[in-house]
Amino acid sequence: MLGPTVLLETSIAQLRTLASFLAEQIGTAAEQEERTAEARACKELLLSISVLLPKLQAAKYVLPADLGDAHCGDESPVKGEEGSVSEPGVRR
Repeated sequence: MLGPTVLLETSIAQLRTLASFLAEQIGTAAEQEERTAEARACKELLLSISVLLPKLQAAKYVLPADLGDAHCGDESPVKGEEGSVSEPGVRR
């Protein structure tokens, strides 16, 4: 299984590749002066990715050190169990 850091870095790389592809597609559509639904969808998706990427990159630096070797899918405490973090404003 992949650790959280590796998974995050892989996801960032894949999203960058997708963003590059979408930018190329948008450029091609603009050259052909096509304003199809597909071109609009590409543009919206590229915008969403451009907002998501900086957040994912920042998340790399806030992962707790003890999660570096953990694997995604490992069991974590369930909210409300003793020793776990509860939601703010929720009294138990």
